[in-house]
Amino acid sequence: MTPVLMGRVREFIARGAFDDALELIAAVWDPLHSNAPEVADLKAAALARKGDVAGALGALNELVVNGTATFHTYYRMAEYHRQLGQIDKVLLNFRRAHAKFDWPESLAHGYSFTHDYFSPNIRIWQSWFRDHITAAPLEALEIGSWQGGSAAWLLDKVISTRGGRLTCIDTFEGSSEHAPIMASIGSRLEDIFDANIMRTGHGDKLRKLVGFSQVLLPTLWGESFDFILVDGAHESKYVIQDAVFSWGLLRPGGFMLFDDLNFSFAQHPEQNTVRAIDFFLSVFADDLKVIDRRHQLLIQRTQ
Repeated sequence: MTPVLMGRVREFIARGAFDDALELIAAVWDPLHSNAPEVADLKAAALARKGDVAGALGALNELVVNGTATFHTYYRMAEYHRQLGQIDKVLLNFRRAHAKFDWPESLAHGYSFTHDYFSPNIRIWQSWFRDHITAAPLEALEIGSWQGGSAAWLLDKVISTRGGRLTCIDTFEGSSEHAPIMASIGSRLEDIFDANIMRTGHGDKLRKLVGFSQVLLPTLWGESFDFILVDGAHESKYVIQDAVFSWGLLRPGGFMLFDDLNFSFAQHPEQNTVRAIDFFLSVFADDLKVIDRRHQLLIQRTQ
């Protein structure tokens, strides 16, 4: 399917003309074509939004059968299985998605992520840890660990090979944005995190601190980190505290990564995440360098 036709399909879906989108796709559908994963995703999206989630899964499964499935194929399948309440298949398809991004340990070790917010970042993290964050051993600090996705990846791909340690801070109670899904998870977040870290086989390289980051970060004064991930509660009032407290723990030359720059609070826009991040950048501009800015922001402390 040409880019022009794909654009038309997207327009149909955007305005709710799902049957028109499906008719156009059917006219040119070839599951072995080079852009088949993109077309299958559009077909699945139209079917799912029309209410046919099983049909959406069928469209994506054609790619699995033909050997053309991608990371996004399995990632979308996981979300559709969630809509059908098939949690075992959610977990399995997230693992299959990870394998497509050179993280076979997830499938081999049987990691369990009911909601996977981390793995779409793997490709860019691979480049950052290859080209910029090269400290060996690596002392890393993670604020906000959820179910252990980024922690498990760091242990599998970075710390287990370079040496060092990962410190994780989390309340394991979820943040405000998680409230709508907490009841559906079925297990305590901390239990899921602990099980995933145990399955890495590198649990001895991780220190878990349970509590609020604004309370725990000052207790780490005197320590020094090469990499700090700021991904706790997303309200700007919390992000700015995490950033300032963490800055004193980041060694010169070290890297800080902010997640979810585009996270917004419709009822309280003054708490939008990016407000705190941009304020922090303006105040500490003389002491840092921006490495990469997308939906995540990677900066380096220069002094």
